[in-house]
Amino acid sequence: MSEHQMKDRIVEELKKAKETGQINTEKVREIVREAVSAAVAKTKDEGLRPVVKEAVSAVVDGLKDAGADAKETVEGAVEGAIAGARSREDQAVEAAREELRKLEKRLEDEKARLAEDLREGLEGAKEAGATLSDEVKKRVESAVTDVKLKSTELLGLTEQTVKEAVKQAIESGKDVKETVVHITSDATEKALKEGHVTADRVKEIADKVMSGAVEAAEEAGEDVKEVARGAFEGAQKGIASAVESVGDKTKAFVHEDLAQTKDDLEAIEDLFIETTRKVARRSGEVAKDVLNDLADQTKKTTSVLREKTRHAAEATAERLKQAGKDAAKATTKAAGKAAHVMAEEAKELGKRSVDVAKGAISGMWKGAKEALKKEKGE
Repeated sequence: MSEHQMKDRIVEELKKAKETGQINTEKVREIVREAVSAAVAKTKDEGLRPVVKEAVSAVVDGLKDAGADAKETVEGAVEGAIAGARSREDQAVEAAREELRKLEKRLEDEKARLAEDLREGLEGAKEAGATLSDEVKKRVESAVTDVKLKSTELLGLTEQTVKEAVKQAIESGKDVKETVVHITSDATEKALKEGHVTADRVKEIADKVMSGAVEAAEEAGEDVKEVARGAFEGAQKGIASAVESVGDKTKAFVHEDLAQTKDDLEAIEDLFIETTRKVARRSGEVAKDVLNDLADQTKKTTSVLREKTRHAAEATAERLKQAGKDAAKATTKAAGKAAHVMAEEAKELGKRSVDVAKGAISGMWKGAKEALKKEKGE
């Protein structure tokens, strides 16, 4: 439909509306919207300005011919013209959104398949180990568990694994806070490194890690203060460590990825504090007070996390200046498995996480003692 045909259509429809006594803002809006939409559908890239201009002018002229007051209905003319002008792009945007929804669903399905493939591969490794000597079998099983421990987020086991590990750490009654720091730091770093370090993923993973730790302590009814402090410190350290690795990954990023990464890095500490307060609100009074106090202190001081994110953001900003490509990025939640199977896996991974943390602590104490002996000997 040409602009001339559009104008004739508007004038004709207004005359009909006048004859039936339907001249009002809503009717004018609908007449103009349909006429402009039909005209736009026939145009290519000539521009919408002349179409809208002609449509509004046509309404004013048509209302005069129909003996109606344009002042009462001009709002409907403008709104209808704009609605009609954007109809083609509205449809394109909705089609793009639908395509994006399909891609997100596909990505979620692919990650679920990836998690299942990982499980099947690990089961195959365990079956192979079952036919070997006891010593080799134990080594294979240990390696399988370690691989799982590096993929808890993909397997949907992060929170449960942390909870089980902290529960076992409390039961041991030794170096509880230090063990919790190691557990939560390791879990946070590993989970974040499974994908891009984004603001949304930092919030999601920090929430899981701190929540799992605090819940374990509250259910045990002991060491709540130590666990809350350890969980906060560990999650903070884990995020900081993951942030340090962002620089190498951005070498392969395109412009939009870099821009979003820079924005996310600049927001990470505030989001971590926000997540801490969120976990605090869901916790009992003891953990609530500890977490809120830690959040307050972090806001007032220069934390390691703030320094790490600042340096990473600056490096990303520099790389952003050199980037010139376009790309899209997407993040999704990892898929899980049957609850009872996941619970068993979480216990196994929790035990391994405690062992790893205690081994690290043992090494620290041993190193400190040796240094002290050397100092005394000198």
